[in-house]
Order: sequence, then C-alpha cells, then structure tokens
Amino acid sequence: MTVTLALRFPWGRYHATPWGRHVNEGAVELPPSPWRILRALYAVWRTRAPDLDEHVVHPLLDKLAAVPPTVFVPAHTIAHTRHYYPDSKHTTAGISVDQTLDAFAVLDPDAELALQWRGLDLTGPHRDALAKLAASLPYLGRADSICEATLADHWEPAGHDIWQSVETAEMIPADAEVTAVLAAEHPLDLEALVARPVDVRRGGLLFPRGTRFAGYQKTPATTRPRRRPPTTSVTAIRFAIAQRVKPPSTDALIYTDLLRKAALRKLGDLRTEPADTLLGGKTATGTTTRDHHRHAHYLPLTQDRHLSGLLVWVPAGLSGDELDALTAATRLHTGMNEKWRLNLRATDTGNIHDTAPELARPSRRWTSLTPFTPTRYPKNKDWPEFLRTEIERELGYRGLDDLHIRDLNLREERTPFRRTRPSAPDRRRPSAFVTITVNREIAGPLALGHLSHFGLGLFIPRP
Repeated sequence: MTVTLALRFPWGRYHATPWGRHVNEGAVELPPSPWRILRALYAVWRTRAPDLDEHVVHPLLDKLAAVPPTVFVPAHTIAHTRHYYPDSKHTTAGISVDQTLDAFAVLDPDAELALQWRGLDLTGPHRDALAKLAASLPYLGRADSICEATLADHWEPAGHDIWQSVETAEMIPADAEVTAVLAAEHPLDLEALVARPVDVRRGGLLFPRGTRFAGYQKTPATTRPRRRPPTTSVTAIRFAIAQRVKPPSTDALIYTDLLRKAALRKLGDLRTEPADTLLGGKTATGTTTRDHHRHAHYLPLTQDRHLSGLLVWVPAGLSGDELDALTAATRLHTGMNEKWRLNLRATDTGNIHDTAPELARPSRRWTSLTPFTPTRYPKNKDWPEFLRTEIERELGYRGLDDLHIRDLNLREERTPFRRTRPSAPDRRRPSAFVTITVNREIAGPLALGHLSHFGLGLFIPRP
C-alpha cells in the first residue's frame, strides 16, 4: 500500500533552512526532511485539529517515522533576497547594519511536491486523521511558505526529480547527486519531536535526540515540462535608487537619458541583428517610430525635491530581450561628468496602475511635476492661451482629442530645472509649470510636450 501526501505552494515559494545550516548560507532544504514533516503534522494536530484522539495521532506519526518517504520534487530554481537592518552598534551618529539572506525555492504555483510512503499500511482512523491534518496544514518550513496539502490516492509524477532513501551500505554511483536530511529514529520519541531547536542547542546537542541523518539519492527527471511563456507583457518597470545620496529632482533629465542609453547598450549585447525597439523608439533602420507615443517613456519619481526612483512606462508593452535588457541596467554613468552616477535596482514590473499608482490614478485635475515645454514656439501669441492650445494638441496625439481644458493656472517655479538631455542638447525652449482641469476624468500617466519621453511635461493627478 502507498500513502502520498501532495503539497502545492500557491505563492510559488518554499522557504526552509536545513538543520545545522546557517540562514546566511542561502541553502534550501530540498527534499524536505522527514523530521520537518513529522513536526509540522504534530503542530497542526495541537493547534488546528485538537479533536483528534492522541491514541490515533501518536501511532500515526510513529508509522510515518518507520518508513522513509520517497520525495518527488518539481522543477524549481533557488533564489534569495538580501536584507539589511540596524544592528546593536547602530546609532544616529554612525550607521551599522547586519545582512541576512532569505533563500527560497521558486516553484510553479500549480506544481506539486509529493512525499510517498511505499509499503505503509494506513487504513481506518489513521488514514482519516492524516487526511485531516494534511487539509489543515497552513505552511511548511517558514511561515511564508504557504501551502495546500492533500492526501492523494492516485498521484502520478510529471517531470519530477525523485529523491529516494539509500542505506550507507548501498553502492552509489560516483556521479550521483546525494544529500542527507534529518529523520526520526524508530520508534518515534515524541518528547524529542516537540523540542525547540534553541533547547536542543542549550542542552549541548548538535542534533535532536532520537534523530539521524538519512541519505537520499536523486534520480533526475527524464523530461521536464517546459515553462509556459508569459502571456501578457509588462507595461511598467519601477526602479529604486540603491545609494544613500539621491540626486536633486531638477536633474531628472540626466538620469532618464542615462537609463535609456544603458538599456540600449544592454539590448545591443543581446541582439545580433537590427530590429525595432520600443526602448529606443526606433525602427530596425534607425528611423523614429511612429506609434502614437506607445514606446518607452523614462519618467522620474520624486520625493522631497530629490529623485526617489525612475519609472519606465511602455504603453505598447514590453517583453523578451527588451525587458531583460532594461532590468539589467543597474549602474548609470557617463564620461561627460563623473558626478552623474546612479545605482538602480528594478523593484517592480507589471501593469502601470499597480506599479505606479501615484501617476496613474484617474483625475480631472493635473499638475505638472516637471516643466511643460511646448514643441512649437509661441511667437507673439498670448502665453497662457498658447499653452492651453499646445496641451490640448498633445492630448489629441495620445487619443484624447475629446478633452478640453476648462481651467489652466500657471505656477511660478524658482528652482532651475534641467530642460535638455546631456546626450542631445538643444536650444533652450520656453516652458512653464501649470495646473489644468479637464472636462472629464482621465487616467495617467500624463507626459506631454517636448522630451516627454524623458520626463519633461510629467503631470501628477490632484484631488
């Protein structure tokens, strides 16, 4: 008889540090140790299913401890994030931080990890109890390893790696992948099973009493299911500034220009043949794209008169090598000025309304965060009326030709704002900071006028 416990991780992540390893080693316990499974089932019984009789649960756990399960691990990759937090030496006068790693396995949210006890006779109340404990299991490993577990009667592997228990006396091929995980000795010592790791170490032990290291050998999957390609493209990528000193917001055009150049350099490394590019707004022949402003906008994000990040908004959507090239651009610099340097990290990708809600929120009233610069010259026309005409014309280019400005107010801005790109300087053009109210609610982002693809003429919604 075979008993199979199948687990699915809806968040696509499994966090678990192997026994005896430090969290900063970045190791992930795969396959999960039998010891971890037994402790998880015991904890679920005491916290979520206390109505189960201990004369049923205790023998059940003892039976599971008697047979080392075969573990089926689906396709995954190991990844980690790094976190920095103030340590005991941190003061207002001096910064001191500790680093910790959060390592995890990335899985398909629909993939199942299964543990199979072969030859285990489990019937009646024992089987019912295991089914109830499995259904009540909230997570496995760390608390953010949210899982859904079931007792599966007819489970079949599909491209899984198979980890099988091996005895030390067995002949193991030299090129076989093996590991050792913590398992309970039989008969099961319940008192040792519930001991806290801190109490084990306080008692001078490296490992819990009543445990052993069980050897497991991996049989790779013969065929792996191919990952499904993304069905939707990304329209916005948000970057955070990864350095302490942030540039003034008045220099935004320097860094939006550098980000575009860095992304195009990365794209050039990936492509062997000329092709159209949304990042550059160019066709394969080098001419400007006529796509009604649906190629990339490089926009500044500001806070307290300093840059807090950068946003790349591509209304046409971005995927494939262009997305890879953009997210790989993490260091901006130029030989024109050594002070123009910026370290970036891509922190969010997806839909513009989720990635940058502060720019995309629907509103009737909009205020220019950066100066609006008309693409034409006013000559001797009335300046406010000229601005009104130019903004309505720009809105028409973006499919908003039914919009009309009901109110327009000029705002004085004494801080000099950079209005030209370092890589393509041109004549200084007249510009203005304005607040407009239009005849109906529209959603952003709203970037209008000259150099609107580099952050000039960026409007933010107002209540």
